[in-house]
Order: sequence, then structure tokens, then C-alpha cells
Amino acid sequence: MAKREFDDDLTNIWFKIGIVFGALLILAVVLFIFWGEKIAYGGIECGFYKFIHCYCPGCGGTRAFYHLMHGHIFTSFIMNPFVIYTIVDYIIFMINTILVKTTKKLGFAGFPVTGTIYAGIIILFGQWIVRNILFLGFHITCL
Repeated sequence: MAKREFDDDLTNIWFKIGIVFGALLILAVVLFIFWGEKIAYGGIECGFYKFIHCYCPGCGGTRAFYHLMHGHIFTSFIMNPFVIYTIVDYIIFMINTILVKTTKKLGFAGFPVTGTIYAGIIILFGQWIVRNILFLGFHITCL
């Protein structure tokens, strides 16, 4: 019986999804080069915020990406830390997976891809809860 390439059965599926995500990321970078400020600050309102009057988990994500593209890492983190986490996790995962697939010696076949996805979900909802507590309880906003 052949040895599995990765310890996590989902790694190959996530790698294929990662290729599609990478293509979309390149498209987003190109769009933000030309229309970044208009996209980030063009007046598009969050429907969740408009009707419920509190932030959704993704609020600030577009602005966080815009600031990250301009090298403002701290501002990006304050706007929505999930954006930085996702991009850093994506880069590490893709480089590691490519190394494992191509060299068989470099990289970590036991990369905890499912665990990093769960961590991302915790970050996404954790910042959402903290942001709404600050906003609703103390009228403090980062956006």
C-alpha cells in the first residue's frame, strides 16, 4: 500500500482551492491597484450594519485589504485581523504544500490545514464579538 503524501486527507483538496483563491487574490490586487480607494471608501454600506446596527464578521475586510496593499500592516490589522491571518496562512500553506509535492524532503507533510482553518474561524468571530462589544457598549469603533 502506498504511503499517503500528506497526513491530512483534505490537504490536496485545500491545495486545489488555494490555486483558485490565488487567482482571485491576483485579480483583487490588480483591482485594488487601479480602484483601491474607490472600492475601500466608495460608500458601499454593509447590509448587516445597515439593518441590525452592529458590525458583521467581515466589516472592515475591504479596508483591511486596501491598507495591507499599501503596507499599513497595523491599520490593516485594526480594520480586520482576519485578512492578514488569511493571507499569511495561505502563503505558508501553499509554499509548504508545493515543497512537499515537488521535493518530498522539504516541507511538512503534517501541516495542520484543518486546524489553521478552525483558528481562522475563531479569529473571525472573536474579532467580531470584541468589535461589537466595544462599539455597542463603549461607542468605540475602529472602522
